[in-house]
Amino acid sequence: MEAQTVYALDIGTRKIMGLVVQKRDECIEVLDSEMIEHQTRAMMDGQIHDVEAVAGAIRRITSTLQERLQIPLKAAAVAAAGRALKTARAKAQAKRSRLHEISRDEVRALEIEAVQRARMALLQEEQAQPAGVLQFFCVGYSVVYYRLEDQNIQSLVGQTGGFMELEVIATFLPRVVVDSLFSAMKQAGLELWSMTLEPIAALSIAIPPGMRLLNLALVDIGAGTSDIAIVKDGHIAAYAMVPMGGDELTEALAAHYLLDFHHAETVKRQMNSGQTIEMHDILNNTFRVESAALQEVLRPVINEICAQIAGQILSLNRKPPDAVICIGGGSLTPLLLPTLAEQLELPPNRVGIRTARGFEAIHSDNPYLQGPQGVTPLGIAYHSLLSPPLPFITVKLNDANLVLWNVGEMTVGNALLSSGASLASIYGRPGLGKSITVNGQLRVFPGTAGTAPLVRVNGQKATLDTLLNDGDQIDFVPGSSGEDARVTLADLITLEAGSFTVNGRQVHSKPLITVNGQEINNPDYEIPDRARVEYQAANLLKLILQQAGVDQYRLKPRLFTYYLENEEKRLLWLPVEVTVNSQAARLDDVVPWGAEVSYRLLPLCPTLQEVLQDTPASQLRVYVNDEEIVINTPGSGLLMDGQAVPITRELTDGTNISLDHEAGRAILSDIFQVYDLKPHSTGRLVLKVNGHEAGFSTLIKAGDRIEVYWEE
Repeated sequence: MEAQTVYALDIGTRKIMGLVVQKRDECIEVLDSEMIEHQTRAMMDGQIHDVEAVAGAIRRITSTLQERLQIPLKAAAVAAAGRALKTARAKAQAKRSRLHEISRDEVRALEIEAVQRARMALLQEEQAQPAGVLQFFCVGYSVVYYRLEDQNIQSLVGQTGGFMELEVIATFLPRVVVDSLFSAMKQAGLELWSMTLEPIAALSIAIPPGMRLLNLALVDIGAGTSDIAIVKDGHIAAYAMVPMGGDELTEALAAHYLLDFHHAETVKRQMNSGQTIEMHDILNNTFRVESAALQEVLRPVINEICAQIAGQILSLNRKPPDAVICIGGGSLTPLLLPTLAEQLELPPNRVGIRTARGFEAIHSDNPYLQGPQGVTPLGIAYHSLLSPPLPFITVKLNDANLVLWNVGEMTVGNALLSSGASLASIYGRPGLGKSITVNGQLRVFPGTAGTAPLVRVNGQKATLDTLLNDGDQIDFVPGSSGEDARVTLADLITLEAGSFTVNGRQVHSKPLITVNGQEINNPDYEIPDRARVEYQAANLLKLILQQAGVDQYRLKPRLFTYYLENEEKRLLWLPVEVTVNSQAARLDDVVPWGAEVSYRLLPLCPTLQEVLQDTPASQLRVYVNDEEIVINTPGSGLLMDGQAVPITRELTDGTNISLDHEAGRAILSDIFQVYDLKPHSTGRLVLKVNGHEAGFSTLIKAGDRIEVYWEE
């Protein structure tokens, strides 16, 4: 079998390790390795801060290895630290023909589908955040389980079955972390062979599948970060990261003893010797300190690091694991392992260090790689040979290089979203509209529409759905946002004014407009959203009278409710009488410009005479010569709430009015309105009321019996 050769780079916070490994049959051998320590703090907490310095170190390592091995190194496998790590889990299923064995490509496609679903799940989780998942990049994934025909299975490849399923846990890092790594690789003249997450790489070799039935925690304590992975029940359960590591210890020593950072780093590495250590502070003072004293200085920081690591493990695992495996240079720190065991309430012998000496799958003679700090670089190399490289493509977006994890068909839209652009910045947003209520009626004014983005791929007009290939050039101009709606007073209302003759006097009338209760006259005033506008036209009769000096309270009709003979009545009373061009008019009439308006002021309250003007006249029944007749009387007595009142009394709301018909009066001569008395040439006219002699002016009342006859 032809040998496979991989160049792996472990780009750490304190140092960079490059190693070339070769796989022949089942054996992996490290052909050569080289390490360079950063001379400046080019990296902090796993993040590249000085791309040029890191690229320069990578170039020197690559050049050295090429010269010694006499082979070209054009691409490298790398891993990213879990700074600001995001994880998401997702499943994918597929029905298939039972006639063929499941191929590796078929499984790979199903894994990629699950990763895409994990990304969408993370998108939904992060969409409310200012910088959501659109600015995160998938750096790797692990399969939680494979299932065939509803049965868990270790591997699907080569199996036959009609239904297969798997679940992945995908890891995402901020785009800025990944892009800085890509930039350093590009400046160093290297292409990206594969990329993964440091704990994924370390896990592949430090805790192989045969150990994953146990509930274990892998903790990679580096200089800037401490990466965590949890395994149980035969699969990888979770990943996490603590943004603390060896640099916090170095900084604590530098601050306590007033040391330069690099000198403090050297002192920290000498603590395990158990000897007295000589130090030189920045003021050129020389002094010696026992290792035990240094450890006491660092104890608070060690406690804090272990507390954060233990907190993440307990949060992910819900209980202390069976054991904790520590790797990375930071795991050599005195007091750290027993402190972590204490924080997790585990026996001290359940927290230990794993080194490359026990690895059977990969061999190296380099002493540095034999310690716990060598596990991650060996894991990067091992993982890149064990797993197919993730499919990356590189495109240019407005002349800037953009590396994309190519899962299936990659479009311009995918590339823009992966670059950190939001949908709002790709499409011009529509301008904000306005809703304005005018005299109680809602009116809506939309903003202008946003413009679509301008996209070209390799100089040709394209859309967001245009498919991309490796090396394509994207020219992108984002769409411009629409303008917000702008509504002025003049846009909303006719501001026409004019003159009228009111009671013989010239009156100039202008419209009355209020916005949210405030009177506005400026036609250029911009009306705010959700405003309430009240408007009266200049030729509205009510407004004309108001501007002619009629008190406003006279222009508001008042409703009176009263009872007449116990029957409810209502009267709408307006204490002003108006005509327009000699015709009766109402206050809500819109009158012609220049019209003649006349008004007469009425009492503020109506009188009983106004109320009773349509009431029929009272009638009086009497008997004349035993014949019943009915005569009209001059009127009836008025009672208001049981009290006699004159007809000029003002009406009060809710009062009860009744007519006292018994109070009506007539004289005897009134009977001749309806009783025909034939004249007689002789004799005397006799008039009697109820048997008594009477005259023409004698008062009569209802029911009286009257006698009228000629006496000889």
